[in-house]
Amino acid sequence: MVYILASVTRALGAVRGLGAARGRARTTRRAIAAVAAALVTALAIAACDSGAATSSPAPRTTSDVYRWGVVGNQGKIAQLELGAPTAITGITGKVVQIATSNSDGYALTSAGQVFAWGVNSFAELGDGHETPYQTRAVRVDFPAGVKIASLPNPMPFDGGLAIDSAGHAWGWGLNADDDLCLSGLVEATPQKLALSGVTLATGARTHALFYARGALYACGSGDAGELGDGSTASSARPVRVSGLPSGVQVTALTSSWEGSGALLANGDYYDWGYNAAGQLGDGNTRDSAVPAKVDLPGPVTHVFQGGSGAGNGQTVAVLAGGSVWAWGNNQRGQLGDGTLTSSDVPVRVRVPHGVTFAKVDSGGYTSFAIDSTGRLWAWGGNENGQLGLGSLAAGGLEEHPVSVGISLTEVSSTASNVAGLSPGRPRG
Repeated sequence: MVYILASVTRALGAVRGLGAARGRARTTRRAIAAVAAALVTALAIAACDSGAATSSPAPRTTSDVYRWGVVGNQGKIAQLELGAPTAITGITGKVVQIATSNSDGYALTSAGQVFAWGVNSFAELGDGHETPYQTRAVRVDFPAGVKIASLPNPMPFDGGLAIDSAGHAWGWGLNADDDLCLSGLVEATPQKLALSGVTLATGARTHALFYARGALYACGSGDAGELGDGSTASSARPVRVSGLPSGVQVTALTSSWEGSGALLANGDYYDWGYNAAGQLGDGNTRDSAVPAKVDLPGPVTHVFQGGSGAGNGQTVAVLAGGSVWAWGNNQRGQLGDGTLTSSDVPVRVRVPHGVTFAKVDSGGYTSFAIDSTGRLWAWGGNENGQLGLGSLAAGGLEEHPVSVGISLTEVSSTASNVAGLSPGRPRG
């Protein structure tokens, strides 16, 4: 009961402060969402304390999915912090892809099914329920016959997205900023978006991006220009991103709090939106409502934006020659260059001698990489155990990459929530 009263008090305080939030136009919708989140989170903590959430035995599977760090949407749920990778139960089938939001995790199987776990304050697990915190995965309830082909990564805050085998995008969970391109405030099960031919997507705190039939679209809040249409207007319907080179295919999308990015087939990388700490890497700290090309010493092969609020935000990129570069906020060492100095131009990450990074990822104040042998590396902030090193020490950080001690094929991080995928071993 103490938890419940405290959570409601925090939510009411958040409601009073929403009207003063930077450029926000949907105060009422957010106020409703904040109060609802506090109530569900409080119930989640009570359920966790009872020990009822993790009693089910592990099912047979051919992949291992892990989580660590901490989840939450009205502040972290401290009782659920994990300082080291811990296996998720409830997933059946071979997992081929994972994704995270600030509060939840998602796994796609080879059969086209999606499983989810997390806070579920806004039915973002997509099974039609708002059951308080689920540490055991549940199946997302898509209509019969729908087979999911890919998961956007990261996901919108407190929401989910998926692309099916027919090229349709689906969204569920919280839609407070219209970042799901849907009409409802909360969708308890997946709803089809008004886009076709979708091959790529990504979500963030306030917006989402979709690549469909050779064009890039965005919806949600445009406060910092993150929709990329040349304005700071918001839109509940998909608007066309302008300023990217014509005739060049987009091969990857990435996003963060008020930030967007697109990797092109020729290795050029463009980003736009929030830029207070040099998140755009273009040599200044002015927001941009149109895509700006990042000046890098070679073509990009893999790139990922991180950032969960105005106080962070950074991008990590792997180049064709094997070097790794980062730019943006560096308060917790998340640029990996051995300093705590933010940079508005790319700086080189200090990759350990003899190690080659193949994939990168970034969350709130932490960055990750998987090397050519499958080992996971992490650097940046560790205040919520998100480095995965087994420690929850307050104020902990690493200014350059350190080995986590686990091998993965994929890692995903949003805010302080982290998930990892390994091939696993056949069971049974």
